[in-house]
Amino acid sequence: MSTFLGLIKEIPGISVDRFDGANLTSSIFFLSHCHSDHMHGLSDMFFEHIDEYNKYLYCSPITKALLENRFKFKTSCVKEIDINSPTVIEYSIKNEDKILICVTCIPAGHCPGSVMFLFEKNNISILYTGDFRINPKDFSKLKSLHYYNDSKLIPKSFTKIYLDTTFLSTDFSSFPTRQESVFKMYEVIKNWISKDPRNVVILECSAMYGSEFLFVELSKMLNMKIHVRSDVFETYCRIAQLSCYVTNDPYSTSIHACKKKISVSGLHCRSDVSNMNIMTVIPSVMKWRKKDTTIIGEWDKVKERTFNVCYSTHSSFNELKAFIQYFEALEIYPCVIKTEEEEQVYCLLDIVKRKLDQQSSNSQKYKLDLPRRKILNKTKFKSEYFSDDDSL
Repeated sequence: MSTFLGLIKEIPGISVDRFDGANLTSSIFFLSHCHSDHMHGLSDMFFEHIDEYNKYLYCSPITKALLENRFKFKTSCVKEIDINSPTVIEYSIKNEDKILICVTCIPAGHCPGSVMFLFEKNNISILYTGDFRINPKDFSKLKSLHYYNDSKLIPKSFTKIYLDTTFLSTDFSSFPTRQESVFKMYEVIKNWISKDPRNVVILECSAMYGSEFLFVELSKMLNMKIHVRSDVFETYCRIAQLSCYVTNDPYSTSIHACKKKISVSGLHCRSDVSNMNIMTVIPSVMKWRKKDTTIIGEWDKVKERTFNVCYSTHSSFNELKAFIQYFEALEIYPCVIKTEEEEQVYCLLDIVKRKLDQQSSNSQKYKLDLPRRKILNKTKFKSEYFSDDDSL
């Protein structure tokens, strides 16, 4: 759960993923993705506020579509920023001249529409990751976080990285890739539904949204749509890359992700299905704390016909370490930190940073060159959100 309070100290007047309290005095707002812990303060009243004061919220095209399904607002209040398209935004704060910043959205690999924000102003360069998971082998594919020097691709360095530290803990050293986790689920599910035509599977996901990569890949592999709740289906129908893999008809499929996590046993959407014909698959990483994650899945020792799979949309400790060491920053701010774990998180960051400083040689310097102003036009959804390489 994000504990970031929204204000970017180095660039006054902007707020990211927080829309209440002191953030209401900001001039412009940014939303990395549509998960509730990043949406504090978002409401119809908030959109009325920004409309009244001629302020704007910036996000990816998919995130805007999700917002439109949830809130009432003038479409002009929310501006889309295309992926990997540096965009100059002009704004002003009290008693100061107009400010120009360059903002770039980079795929975050967390959920549909999720992005990292690169903010550049003069010689200040801030990377806000939001929630993210990117395979280290794919770092070089993040072109907006590199520059060329004599035809050589060099990672940019940053003034500060606001980092998703959800699993910055040695208890979660490594995770299987999402493709590995999905394949394990596919094997177990295919085996179960092939045993008896009456058999069904419940995917017990931890939140209403966030498991979309899993739905898409399982649907492709099993040649079967995933049944989701009607309100979720309505949202997914706004996203072309998702709509063809889900259904609101419970009788058309054997795979169900329609059940609330805390609810009575059984399958509420299918009264014709006996409990003995139900297998539950739980994609989660919490059960793998301090465990061997080379064992991707295992049967639950307490619950009958329940299979647990190690699956994460956040970076593991080793992935975070690799990210910090690949993209250098003068300072790193942890965006997910419990009070009781604060000392441990900063200690781990210090260890990783100190090791990096010892390894560093003279690095190339990157200087921001503001591009021409880009006009924000509405565009169709793009496939960058759902590539097959697990992360991007």
